[in-house]
Amino acid sequence: MLEKTSDSYLNLLFENLNSPNYFSIYPPLHQAFFYLASLAGESLLKNIIILRIFIILFDFLNIYLLYKILNLLNKPISGIWLYAFNPLVIIELTGNLHFEGLVLTGILGLVYFWIKKRKGFAALGWSFAIGIKLTPLILGPILLLGLKRNKVFSFFLFSSVFISTFLFPLIFSNGFQKFWQSFRLFQSTFEFNASLYYLTIWISRFFIDYNPIAYVGPILSFVAFVSIIFFSLLYKARDNEKLCLGIIYVYLIYLLFQNVVHPWYIIPAFGISVLTASRIFLVWTGLVFLSYYTYSNENFDESGVLLLVEYGILFVFIFKEIYFKPLSPKNKPGIE
Repeated sequence: MLEKTSDSYLNLLFENLNSPNYFSIYPPLHQAFFYLASLAGESLLKNIIILRIFIILFDFLNIYLLYKILNLLNKPISGIWLYAFNPLVIIELTGNLHFEGLVLTGILGLVYFWIKKRKGFAALGWSFAIGIKLTPLILGPILLLGLKRNKVFSFFLFSSVFISTFLFPLIFSNGFQKFWQSFRLFQSTFEFNASLYYLTIWISRFFIDYNPIAYVGPILSFVAFVSIIFFSLLYKARDNEKLCLGIIYVYLIYLLFQNVVHPWYIIPAFGISVLTASRIFLVWTGLVFLSYYTYSNENFDESGVLLLVEYGILFVFIFKEIYFKPLSPKNKPGIE
Protein backbone atom coordinates (compact mmCIF):
# COMPACT_ATOMS: atom_id res chain seq x y z
CA MET A 1 0.00 0.00 0.00
CA LEU A 2 1.29 3.45 -0.90
CA GLU A 3 1.99 5.80 1.98
CA LYS A 4 0.67 9.34 2.17
CA THR A 5 3.32 12.04 2.37
CA SER A 6 2.82 14.55 5.17
CA ASP A 7 3.33 18.30 4.92
CA SER A 8 6.08 18.12 7.54
CA TYR A 9 8.13 15.77 5.35
CA LEU A 10 7.63 17.99 2.32
CA ASN A 11 8.70 21.04 4.34
CA LEU A 12 11.81 19.18 5.46
CA LEU A 13 12.73 18.44 1.86
CA PHE A 14 11.96 22.01 0.81
CA GLU A 15 14.25 23.45 3.47
CA ASN A 16 17.15 21.39 2.07
CA LEU A 17 16.74 22.46 -1.55
CA ASN A 18 19.70 24.22 -3.16
CA SER A 19 17.43 26.86 -4.68
CA PRO A 20 14.20 27.17 -2.68
CA ASN A 21 13.49 30.75 -3.74
CA TYR A 22 12.29 30.15 -7.29
CA PHE A 23 10.08 27.70 -9.16
CA SER A 24 11.37 24.52 -10.77
CA ILE A 25 12.82 24.74 -14.26
CA TYR A 26 12.02 21.07 -14.86
CA PRO A 27 9.14 20.36 -17.30
CA PRO A 28 6.09 18.40 -16.04
CA LEU A 29 7.19 15.04 -17.53
CA HIS A 30 10.46 15.30 -15.62
CA GLN A 31 8.61 16.12 -12.41
CA ALA A 32 6.29 13.14 -12.96
CA PHE A 33 9.21 10.85 -12.10
CA PHE A 34 9.71 12.76 -8.84
CA TYR A 35 6.04 12.26 -8.08
CA LEU A 36 6.28 8.51 -8.71
CA ALA A 37 9.28 8.34 -6.37
CA SER A 38 7.35 10.22 -3.69
CA LEU A 39 4.66 7.52 -3.64
CA ALA A 40 7.04 5.36 -1.59
CA GLY A 41 6.23 7.60 1.39
CA GLU A 42 8.32 9.48 3.91
CA SER A 43 11.63 7.78 3.33
CA LEU A 44 14.31 9.67 1.46
CA LEU A 45 16.19 6.42 0.91
CA LYS A 46 13.16 4.79 -0.75
CA ASN A 47 12.55 7.89 -2.86
CA ILE A 48 16.16 7.87 -4.06
CA ILE A 49 16.13 4.14 -4.78
CA ILE A 50 13.05 4.51 -6.99
CA LEU A 51 14.62 7.39 -8.93
CA ARG A 52 17.80 5.37 -9.31
CA ILE A 53 15.85 2.38 -10.64
CA PHE A 54 14.22 4.60 -13.28
CA ILE A 55 17.58 6.03 -14.35
CA ILE A 56 19.27 2.61 -14.50
CA LEU A 57 16.42 1.12 -16.55
CA PHE A 58 16.56 3.97 -19.05
CA ASP A 59 20.33 3.65 -19.22
CA PHE A 60 19.96 -0.02 -20.17
CA LEU A 61 17.52 1.15 -22.83
CA ASN A 62 20.15 3.61 -24.04
CA ILE A 63 22.68 0.80 -24.43
CA TYR A 64 20.12 -1.31 -26.31
CA LEU A 65 19.25 1.58 -28.66
CA LEU A 66 22.94 2.28 -29.28
CA TYR A 67 23.37 -1.40 -30.19
CA LYS A 68 20.42 -1.31 -32.60
CA ILE A 69 21.49 1.97 -34.24
CA LEU A 70 25.12 0.91 -34.65
CA ASN A 71 23.90 -2.22 -36.43
CA LEU A 72 21.67 -0.13 -38.70
CA LEU A 73 24.63 2.12 -39.53
CA ASN A 74 26.91 -0.91 -40.09
CA LYS A 75 29.31 0.28 -37.41
CA PRO A 76 31.15 -1.86 -34.82
CA ILE A 77 29.20 -2.23 -31.58
CA SER A 78 32.39 -1.84 -29.53
CA GLY A 79 31.57 1.87 -29.33
CA ILE A 80 28.83 1.03 -26.83
CA TRP A 81 31.42 0.47 -24.11
CA LEU A 82 32.66 4.04 -24.48
CA TYR A 83 29.27 5.08 -23.14
CA ALA A 84 28.45 2.22 -20.76
CA PHE A 85 31.67 2.48 -18.74
CA ASN A 86 32.27 6.21 -19.00
CA PRO A 87 32.92 7.56 -15.46
CA LEU A 88 30.91 10.75 -16.08
CA VAL A 89 27.85 8.75 -17.13
CA ILE A 90 28.08 6.47 -14.11
CA ILE A 91 28.69 9.26 -11.58
CA GLU A 92 26.21 11.84 -12.84
CA LEU A 93 23.34 9.55 -13.86
CA THR A 94 23.25 6.55 -11.53
CA GLY A 95 25.22 8.31 -8.82
CA ASN A 96 23.86 11.85 -8.76
CA LEU A 97 20.42 11.10 -10.29
CA HIS A 98 20.52 13.57 -13.17
CA PHE A 99 17.99 12.93 -15.93
CA GLU A 100 20.18 13.60 -18.97
CA GLY A 101 20.16 9.84 -19.50
CA LEU A 102 16.42 10.04 -20.19
CA VAL A 103 17.03 12.95 -22.53
CA LEU A 104 19.49 10.72 -24.38
CA THR A 105 16.86 7.96 -24.54
CA GLY A 106 14.49 10.30 -26.34
CA ILE A 107 17.14 11.48 -28.81
CA LEU A 108 18.28 7.91 -29.49
CA GLY A 109 14.63 7.02 -30.09
CA LEU A 110 14.46 9.93 -32.52
CA VAL A 111 17.55 8.67 -34.40
CA TYR A 112 16.47 5.01 -34.40
CA PHE A 113 12.99 5.63 -35.78
CA TRP A 114 14.33 8.31 -38.13
CA ILE A 115 16.56 5.66 -39.70
CA LYS A 116 13.62 3.21 -39.77
CA LYS A 117 11.59 5.93 -41.55
CA ARG A 118 8.88 5.91 -38.90
CA LYS A 119 8.53 9.64 -38.42
CA GLY A 120 5.65 9.46 -35.92
CA PHE A 121 7.74 7.45 -33.45
CA ALA A 122 10.77 9.63 -34.21
CA ALA A 123 8.66 12.66 -33.28
CA LEU A 124 7.63 10.92 -30.04
CA GLY A 125 11.29 10.29 -29.14
CA TRP A 126 12.22 13.93 -29.72
CA SER A 127 9.16 15.13 -27.81
CA PHE A 128 9.96 12.82 -24.88
CA ALA A 129 13.47 14.31 -24.68
CA ILE A 130 11.96 17.82 -24.68
CA GLY A 131 9.49 16.74 -22.01
CA ILE A 132 12.39 15.84 -19.72
CA LYS A 133 14.54 18.90 -20.48
CA LEU A 134 13.67 21.64 -22.98
CA THR A 135 17.20 21.70 -24.39
CA PRO A 136 16.53 19.22 -27.27
CA LEU A 137 14.36 21.93 -28.86
CA ILE A 138 17.64 23.20 -30.32
CA LEU A 139 17.55 20.22 -32.71
CA GLY A 140 14.48 21.62 -34.47
CA PRO A 141 16.33 23.46 -37.29
CA ILE A 142 18.57 20.54 -38.24
CA LEU A 143 15.62 18.12 -38.21
CA LEU A 144 13.55 20.51 -40.31
CA LEU A 145 16.27 20.85 -42.92
CA GLY A 146 17.13 17.15 -42.83
CA LEU A 147 13.65 16.08 -43.91
CA LYS A 148 12.26 15.99 -47.41
CA ARG A 149 9.56 18.57 -47.93
CA ASN A 150 6.74 16.03 -48.06
CA LYS A 151 7.77 14.68 -44.62
CA VAL A 152 8.23 17.97 -42.77
CA PHE A 153 4.56 18.65 -42.05
CA SER A 154 3.74 15.21 -40.63
CA PHE A 155 6.86 15.07 -38.43
CA PHE A 156 6.32 18.49 -36.87
CA LEU A 157 2.56 17.91 -36.58
CA PHE A 158 3.20 14.78 -34.52
CA SER A 159 5.87 16.63 -32.53
CA SER A 160 3.52 19.53 -31.79
CA VAL A 161 0.87 17.16 -30.47
CA PHE A 162 3.28 15.19 -28.28
CA ILE A 163 5.11 18.25 -26.93
CA SER A 164 1.81 20.00 -26.16
CA THR A 165 0.66 16.91 -24.28
CA PHE A 166 3.83 16.73 -22.19
CA LEU A 167 3.72 20.46 -21.37
CA PHE A 168 -0.06 20.62 -20.87
CA PRO A 169 0.10 20.61 -17.02
CA LEU A 170 1.80 24.02 -17.15
CA ILE A 171 -1.55 25.66 -17.97
CA PHE A 172 -2.56 25.20 -14.33
CA SER A 173 -1.65 27.67 -11.57
CA ASN A 174 0.21 30.05 -13.91
CA GLY A 175 2.67 27.27 -14.67
CA PHE A 176 3.96 28.78 -17.91
CA GLN A 177 4.61 32.14 -16.26
CA LYS A 178 6.45 30.56 -13.32
CA PHE A 179 8.45 28.31 -15.63
CA TRP A 180 9.45 31.29 -17.79
CA GLN A 181 10.48 33.31 -14.72
CA SER A 182 12.80 30.51 -13.60
CA PHE A 183 14.20 30.10 -17.10
CA ARG A 184 14.97 33.83 -17.35
CA LEU A 185 16.54 33.78 -13.88
CA PHE A 186 18.75 30.85 -14.88
CA GLN A 187 19.90 32.63 -18.05
CA SER A 188 20.69 35.94 -16.38
CA THR A 189 21.89 35.10 -12.86
CA PHE A 190 23.96 31.90 -12.67
CA GLU A 191 27.37 31.10 -14.13
CA PHE A 192 29.49 27.96 -14.00
CA ASN A 193 32.13 26.24 -16.13
CA ALA A 194 31.43 28.46 -19.13
CA SER A 195 33.74 29.21 -22.06
CA LEU A 196 32.69 31.96 -24.50
CA TYR A 197 30.52 33.48 -21.77
CA TYR A 198 33.48 33.93 -19.40
CA LEU A 199 35.59 35.27 -22.26
CA THR A 200 32.89 37.86 -23.02
CA ILE A 201 32.66 38.84 -19.34
CA TRP A 202 36.45 39.21 -19.17
CA ILE A 203 36.55 41.45 -22.25
CA SER A 204 33.64 43.55 -20.93
CA ARG A 205 35.68 44.48 -17.84
CA PHE A 206 37.82 46.75 -20.01
CA PHE A 207 34.74 48.84 -20.81
CA ILE A 208 32.35 48.59 -17.84
CA ASP A 209 32.82 48.33 -14.08
CA TYR A 210 30.11 45.78 -13.22
CA ASN A 211 29.26 42.15 -14.06
CA PRO A 212 26.91 42.29 -17.07
CA ILE A 213 25.61 38.74 -16.61
CA ALA A 214 21.99 39.93 -16.81
CA TYR A 215 22.63 40.99 -20.41
CA VAL A 216 25.43 38.71 -21.58
CA GLY A 217 23.65 35.44 -20.74
CA PRO A 218 20.48 36.14 -22.76
CA ILE A 219 22.44 37.76 -25.61
CA LEU A 220 24.75 34.75 -25.98
CA SER A 221 21.74 32.43 -25.90
CA PHE A 222 20.29 34.40 -28.80
CA VAL A 223 23.62 34.24 -30.64
CA ALA A 224 23.65 30.47 -30.06
CA PHE A 225 20.14 30.20 -31.52
CA VAL A 226 21.10 32.18 -34.64
CA SER A 227 24.33 30.17 -34.98
CA ILE A 228 22.42 26.88 -34.81
CA ILE A 229 20.04 28.03 -37.56
CA PHE A 230 22.96 29.21 -39.69
CA PHE A 231 24.83 25.94 -39.14
CA SER A 232 21.73 23.86 -39.97
CA LEU A 233 21.22 25.80 -43.21
CA LEU A 234 24.81 25.14 -44.31
CA TYR A 235 25.04 21.57 -43.04
CA LYS A 236 21.76 19.93 -44.18
CA ALA A 237 21.70 16.46 -42.61
CA ARG A 238 20.76 14.54 -45.74
CA ASP A 239 21.75 11.06 -44.52
CA ASN A 240 21.62 9.20 -41.23
CA GLU A 241 25.26 9.49 -40.23
CA LYS A 242 25.28 13.21 -41.01
CA LEU A 243 22.16 13.61 -38.87
CA CYS A 244 23.97 12.10 -35.85
CA LEU A 245 27.03 14.26 -36.44
CA GLY A 246 24.82 17.32 -36.91
CA ILE A 247 23.12 16.70 -33.55
CA ILE A 248 26.55 16.64 -31.90
CA TYR A 249 27.62 19.95 -33.41
CA VAL A 250 24.31 21.64 -32.60
CA TYR A 251 24.82 20.64 -28.95
CA LEU A 252 28.42 21.85 -29.13
CA ILE A 253 27.36 25.27 -30.40
CA TYR A 254 24.70 25.51 -27.71
CA LEU A 255 26.97 24.54 -24.82
CA LEU A 256 29.87 26.78 -25.84
CA PHE A 257 27.62 29.83 -25.64
CA GLN A 258 25.97 28.94 -22.31
CA ASN A 259 26.68 30.66 -18.99
CA VAL A 260 26.15 27.40 -17.06
CA VAL A 261 27.67 24.11 -18.25
CA HIS A 262 27.26 21.48 -15.55
CA PRO A 263 29.17 18.26 -16.29
CA TRP A 264 26.01 16.22 -16.87
CA TYR A 265 24.84 18.61 -19.60
CA ILE A 266 27.24 17.05 -22.09
CA ILE A 267 25.97 13.46 -21.65
CA PRO A 268 23.22 13.50 -24.35
CA ALA A 269 25.64 14.75 -27.01
CA PHE A 270 28.30 12.32 -25.82
CA GLY A 271 25.85 9.42 -26.14
CA ILE A 272 25.03 10.38 -29.73
CA SER A 273 28.74 10.83 -30.54
CA VAL A 274 29.24 7.10 -29.95
CA LEU A 275 27.38 6.62 -33.26
CA THR A 276 29.97 8.73 -35.13
CA ALA A 277 33.70 9.14 -35.56
CA SER A 278 33.62 12.39 -33.57
CA ARG A 279 35.53 12.26 -30.30
CA ILE A 280 35.02 15.84 -29.12
CA PHE A 281 32.50 14.94 -26.43
CA LEU A 282 34.44 11.84 -25.39
CA VAL A 283 37.41 14.12 -24.68
CA TRP A 284 35.12 16.58 -22.91
CA THR A 285 33.78 13.86 -20.58
CA GLY A 286 37.33 13.62 -19.25
CA LEU A 287 38.16 17.32 -19.21
CA VAL A 288 34.92 18.32 -17.50
CA PHE A 289 36.06 16.68 -14.27
CA LEU A 290 38.34 19.70 -13.81
CA SER A 291 35.20 21.72 -13.03
CA TYR A 292 34.62 19.55 -9.94
CA TYR A 293 37.34 21.59 -8.26
CA THR A 294 34.70 24.26 -7.63
CA TYR A 295 32.90 21.97 -5.19
CA SER A 296 36.08 21.34 -3.21
CA ASN A 297 36.34 24.82 -1.70
CA GLU A 298 34.00 26.46 0.79
CA ASN A 299 33.14 29.48 -1.37
CA PHE A 300 32.67 27.44 -4.58
CA ASP A 301 35.21 29.59 -6.39
CA GLU A 302 36.17 28.44 -9.87
CA SER A 303 39.79 28.13 -10.96
CA GLY A 304 40.68 30.24 -13.98
CA VAL A 305 43.70 28.04 -14.65
CA LEU A 306 41.63 24.86 -14.74
CA LEU A 307 39.06 26.52 -16.99
CA LEU A 308 41.84 27.48 -19.39
CA VAL A 309 43.16 23.91 -19.37
CA GLU A 310 39.70 22.41 -19.91
CA TYR A 311 38.63 24.64 -22.76
CA GLY A 312 42.11 25.10 -24.21
CA ILE A 313 42.45 21.36 -24.81
CA LEU A 314 38.81 21.10 -25.91
CA PHE A 315 39.17 23.84 -28.53
CA VAL A 316 42.32 22.16 -29.85
CA PHE A 317 40.30 18.98 -30.42
CA ILE A 318 37.45 20.94 -31.98
CA PHE A 319 39.83 22.68 -34.38
CA LYS A 320 41.57 19.40 -35.21
CA GLU A 321 38.31 17.61 -35.96
CA ILE A 322 36.82 20.41 -38.05
CA TYR A 323 40.08 21.08 -39.88
CA PHE A 324 40.63 17.46 -40.88
CA LYS A 325 36.91 16.63 -41.32
CA PRO A 326 35.24 19.67 -42.94
CA LEU A 327 31.56 20.17 -42.20
CA SER A 328 30.62 21.32 -45.70
CA PRO A 329 27.64 19.27 -46.92
CA LYS A 330 27.93 16.85 -49.80
CA ASN A 331 25.28 16.02 -52.35
CA LYS A 332 23.82 12.92 -50.77
CA PRO A 333 20.30 11.49 -51.08
CA GLY A 334 17.73 12.84 -48.67
CA ILE A 335 15.94 10.83 -46.03
CA GLU A 336 12.71 9.31 -47.24
